[in-house]
Parts: sequence; C-alpha cells; structure tokens
Amino acid sequence: MAITKVQVFLKCALILALIASASCAVAPASSTTICNVQMTDLLECLPAITGAHPPAPTWKCCKVMRRVNLQCLCKYKPQLAKFGANPDAAMAVPKKCGIKYTPRC
Repeated sequence: MAITKVQVFLKCALILALIASASCAVAPASSTTICNVQMTDLLECLPAITGAHPPAPTWKCCKVMRRVNLQCLCKYKPQLAKFGANPDAAMAVPKKCGIKYTPRC
C-alpha cells in the first residue's frame, strides 16, 4: 500500500509530538534539545527510520548521529513503533553511518 503525503505528515507530526513531550520530561520547557542535539536536527533521520524498508541514512543524518548521545536515544526505542517509526531501523542508523559505538538497548 502506498503511503500518501498526508500519512507521512501525520507520522512526522506524531513523532515530533513524542519527542517534544519526552524532552519536556527531562529538560526545561524552553529547551528544544534531546540527547544533546536539536529536535529539528533529528528530523534529518526520519526517512531512515520510517516504513518497513527505510532508505539508508543521508550524510546529514549521519552528521547528527555523530553528535547525539546514543545511549540516551535508547529510552525512546519502545515508543517509536507507536508513531510509525521502525525501532530496529532506528537502532541500526549509527552502524549504517559508520559509528563504531552501538548502544545496547
């Protein structure tokens, strides 16, 4: 089944809402940072974690992954599937970016 632009938009909106609510729980409300990077920067990796067969991460996504606290991202893994993201794909992004450290989630 083809994914429409509306479905992609809704998934993005839900993932952003998840990230925003999680960051409010761990940081002041004025903060837009999660796991050491800006939430908007994390969106660079959205295509690489969405769908059954997501594409490889872009160089921009990999640049973000080199700055992110990978262990911190582990706590969000259980919630990803609820919002249309592929948790296994999300945990594979660092390796696909050539990052040696892979957190054990």
